[in-house]
Amino acid sequence: MFRINLLCFLLFGFGRLLAQGLIQNQLIEDTALEYMRIAGKQSTLYYGKEQEAHQRTLNHPYLLNEHFAKAYLSYNDVIYPEAMLRLDLNRDELIIVSPDFRQIVLTPENVDFAELYGKHIVYFRRDSLPGCPSTGYYYLLHSGNCKILEKQVNRMIPNDKSEMYFVLSTYYYLYKDGAYYTIRSKRGLLNALSSHRKELKRFISANHLSFRPYTEIFLALTVSEYEKLSQSQ
Repeated sequence: MFRINLLCFLLFGFGRLLAQGLIQNQLIEDTALEYMRIAGKQSTLYYGKEQEAHQRTLNHPYLLNEHFAKAYLSYNDVIYPEAMLRLDLNRDELIIVSPDFRQIVLTPENVDFAELYGKHIVYFRRDSLPGCPSTGYYYLLHSGNCKILEKQVNRMIPNDKSEMYFVLSTYYYLYKDGAYYTIRSKRGLLNALSSHRKELKRFISANHLSFRPYTEIFLALTVSEYEKLSQSQ
């Protein structure tokens, strides 16, 4: 009788251990599958060439700061709300830090958009429309019936001591009615929006808007007003 009870006890204990083992194995398997699912989504994010170092210069070529900053990134239709990014305005590259601290140049064709330092960054592809700017990273300032794009470029030049440094240039483009216009001044914008020139002049004056130094705000507000006027016709 004792042997039968002992055997039952051992079988019961073994069964519990076996069940616990199966549960643990299932948990491990589920965790591994979840890890692989997440890693699979991120694998394309961290797959690419590493950024090459710039030569020694007096300043840096990046948007606002040479350090990486938290950004909201949409890449290949997957959202990464806390990606660590920086935008190289000399080489026109968007760079991310990988979990193993590599600095990876993102494949631009896979970048849907990024929000960095308050800039809405898009990868624009040149098309055959009149006045179309070149392919590259731009800031999208306004998107409606009209679009406003801002392009910043850091060019490396020597100073009088033959020391190299970066000089920033900024360009603005307006898309309207199937064509692009390079905007360099208030007059240039009003020429492109000539069908409502008088109304826009009054709007600019009434709201105390100035093309310099708040160009981005000036363009976005004036073009938004133009769209309202065009829709009311």
